[in-house]
Amino acid sequence: MCTSFSVYSQEKAIYGMNFDAEEIDLKLKVNSYNDLNLFYFSGLLDNKYRDIAGFNSEGLFICTQAVEYSPGFKSSCNENDWFAFDIFDEALKKTRKTSEFFEILNKRVISYPRNPLFPDLGLHTIIADKTGDAFILEEGNDTNIVSHSHNDFIIMTNFPNGDFKEVNYNKVNGIGADRYICAHEYIQNNIHSFGINEAFEVLSKTSQMNTLCSIVYEPLKNEIYISFKKDLSKKWKISIIEKTIQSLDGFLSNNKIQFTNEEIFVKDLISLYK
Repeated sequence: MCTSFSVYSQEKAIYGMNFDAEEIDLKLKVNSYNDLNLFYFSGLLDNKYRDIAGFNSEGLFICTQAVEYSPGFKSSCNENDWFAFDIFDEALKKTRKTSEFFEILNKRVISYPRNPLFPDLGLHTIIADKTGDAFILEEGNDTNIVSHSHNDFIIMTNFPNGDFKEVNYNKVNGIGADRYICAHEYIQNNIHSFGINEAFEVLSKTSQMNTLCSIVYEPLKNEIYISFKKDLSKKWKISIIEKTIQSLDGFLSNNKIQFTNEEIFVKDLISLYK
C-alpha cells in the first residue's frame, strides 16, 4: 500500500511517493525517446519488472498503486480496454501535459488486473504535470472515473478517490484514509512554502513498516531525490537530463555515476555506497 501526491506551490510543482510492499527487487531506469528523457521506478512482480512510477523531462509524473474498491464492484472489460501498465509508455513518451493524456486515452476504458483471492483489490493511477494540473484515474462501470486536483494539490493512497468527490477530506474512509488525512493536513498547512524538505516530511509522516522507497521529484529542475527502506537520512539525487545518480545526504562522499545500460538495480546501488 502506497502514498503519492502532487503539490503546486509558488509556481513550481513537487511530486512525491512512498512505495510500500513486501521485500522485492527494485530497479531505476533512465532512457530517451525522441526529444524526451524518461525515468522509471520498477519492481519485480511475478518474475517481471513492472513500472510503478515514472517521470519525463517535460515534468509529467505518473504513478500506479493499489486501491480497494467498494465491495461487489465489477469492472467491465471489452476489446477497447487499456491495460493499466500500458499507460506508462503512452503517457511518458507521448504527452507533456495531463490534458494531452485524454487525447491518447480517446474512448478506451482503463482495465486493471485482478487477483481472484482479492477481488475488490485493484489499481489506480495519478497523473500530474508541472503546471499544477493533476488527476486520479480509476475504474468505473463501462467508464473511467476521473478525480481532479483541488486547492493546488492532490493525494492518492488506497481507497477510491472517486467515491469521495463531495466528501470533506477528513471524512474519507477505507485503506489509507489515515495517511490521506495526515498528508492533506500537512500539505494544506505548508502549501505556501512547499519544497523538497516538506515533501519528504509528508513521506515520513505517511511511511509504513514496509516502506521500501521514498521518491521526491522537482520537475522544473528535472531532479529526483530518492531514499530506501525508511532511511530518509540517506538520499541520492538523480538527474534525468544528465542520466546520473549521486549520493547526497548521509554519505561520506557524493560520487556521481552514470546509469549503466540505462538502468541500475537498487540492491547494487545500496551495495556500492555502503
